[in-house]
Formats: sequence, C-alpha cells, structure tokens
Amino acid sequence: MHITLPTYRSLGGALLMAASFLSQPAWASASTASAPAAAKSLASLLTGGPLPRLSDDAQVRAALFDFFGYARGSYTEDDELVLAQALEAISEKRDATRTVLADGRQLLASMNDRKQGRERGAMLLDKRGAIIAFGLVNGHCHLEGQPLAKVCNPDPNAVLTVFHRKGMLVGEAAPLLAWARQLPPMLALIAGDKEAGADGQKIATVEYVLAQPALPGWNRAQLPPAYPPALLPLLLDKSTVLTSAGAGVFAYPLTLKGKKQNNVLDHAEGRPPRDLEVALRSYASFDTVVERYRQLAKGARLQRNERTAYLDGDMGQGSYRVYIRNTGPDGVMIDVALWQRKLAASR
Repeated sequence: MHITLPTYRSLGGALLMAASFLSQPAWASASTASAPAAAKSLASLLTGGPLPRLSDDAQVRAALFDFFGYARGSYTEDDELVLAQALEAISEKRDATRTVLADGRQLLASMNDRKQGRERGAMLLDKRGAIIAFGLVNGHCHLEGQPLAKVCNPDPNAVLTVFHRKGMLVGEAAPLLAWARQLPPMLALIAGDKEAGADGQKIATVEYVLAQPALPGWNRAQLPPAYPPALLPLLLDKSTVLTSAGAGVFAYPLTLKGKKQNNVLDHAEGRPPRDLEVALRSYASFDTVVERYRQLAKGARLQRNERTAYLDGDMGQGSYRVYIRNTGPDGVMIDVALWQRKLAASR
C-alpha cells in the first residue's frame, strides 16, 4: 500500500495550525497553561490512618502523572510509559507503608505482589506532600529473541532507578536507597537461605534519571511507515500509542509487528477496511479530548454522549474517523482511522 501526501493535503494545513493547541500538558487547565503548575500535593496521605491502594488513589495517580507525564522507558516493561510501570510497582494494598523521616519528609511505598515484591516503588515526599523523587526497583526489562520475549536482570543484578526533579542532590535520595535494600518478606527468606541466598535479590546498581514530564508519549517509529506527516497533529502529542497498523498489518507494538489485524468493526458497520489506524491513550479528561479534536478537525461531523464520541470527516480524496472512549481511571482511548477513499456520510 502506498498513500500519497496530496490525498491528505487539504486537511493537513488546518491540522498544523492547531498543533500549538495540542501541545499543552494533558491535565493542564486553560488558566494555568501559560505558567508552570505547582507540584500536586499528597498531604492528605501524610496525616496517619490506613493507606489506600496507592495505585488506585486518584490523588496519587494525578501526582505521579504530574511527575512523569508521558515519558517512556524500559524498567519493569519494555519501552512502556514510566507512569504505568510506577503504578504497577505500588499496586499492592496490604504492603503499602508510610515512613516519617527525621527531617519531616515522608516515604510512601508499596510493591507489585504478583512478583513477590521484586518490582516495588516508593515516593519520597517533602513536608508539603509534593513528590521529590520516585524509587523503582526493577530489572531493566527488555524484549529479545525470536519470538520476542521479555527478559529482565536476574535477582542479584536488580536496579534501583531514582527518578528525580531537576536540582535534587544525590544525598537527598538516601532514604530511597535504604528502603530499596530492605527486602520484602518472601525475598528476605530467599536471601537468608543458605543454599538459595546467592540467588536472592540485591540492588547491584543505583541510577538517577531526571523526570521529564514534558516529553511526548510517542515517536514516529511507532507509526505505520505510510502514515502521512501532514496528519501527525491528529495524534495528540500528550498521549501514548497503544497499537498502530497499516494495510491490515500491525506496525506496533513490536510483539505484534507484521501480524494481521482483523478489524471486525469496519466489516460489521459496512465500511471498507481502514488503510491506517493508530490507537492512543490520553490521561486528559474525556471532555478535554473531545474538545481538542473538535477544535482540531473543524467541519468534522461530531456525535457524542457521556462516554463515547465520534468525529467523521473528509480530506482530499480520503476520509478519517476518530473514535474517543472514556474508560475512567484507565484514561481516554482514542482510535484514529484513515481511508484513501471517501466514505459515505452514513458510515
């Protein structure tokens, strides 16, 4: 399949003019877009009482999004949102802990119980409850082999990754190093065993990574090769690519690359198969995402209710459809589909 730019050029100019509108942080409000937002506070979690499941708490999720944004990396997963990896590492409710430090700072920590705590996370908070740093015990996981499979460092070569705000001194992260070396119960039993102890988890490496919440959540390599540059603004900069496909074949993720994509929705609704598709996730509100696309794709036909929205439009000799779905705490799913031919308005 070959898709030519002239097919899309009539819409491309309008989309590019709207690009600056899409560059604002996903959870930024219009009133604060022109000035840096203050770090979100978790002060309500510092006053005692039982801790919630940290990964499910709305305040924690908002604060971590503010801290990580859509930055990606390979820590507990290969090339995944750091935010998602951090949330998974603090997903166990029973083991959520609060530690008050001598200088008034606090440490909120938990672990991924499905891995017996091999993957665990901790937030270092200042006296106001703002995140100073996040410690993630991980195995620098990545994909390798054929077929591709996730491979992580063995337990004796575990890594503590300290994500930090600009200007933090290395010494300020000392509580995270002490926390990381206190093994969860199951791992502590293995480490204390005379026979198996050599294979127990050890923090072999400590690395410091600057948190960069302004980074875009996807890159050009994740898109089908034929995706036209003029239509890149249809893909929100502050979002992350889940899957992409061209001519019915997956281009991303790597574990699906080259495999056939079966889109039953087009067939069921009487449309020809889409030529290109990109599925994204945004952590902006549903209303914000819908409004962004309404502003972006002026002239498109919009249908919406409380949980879903469709935008259909034409561009040159082709058509496009954007399907937006609100999934609550899991964010807003966005499906961008392109056709080289014009579709009937009813489709």
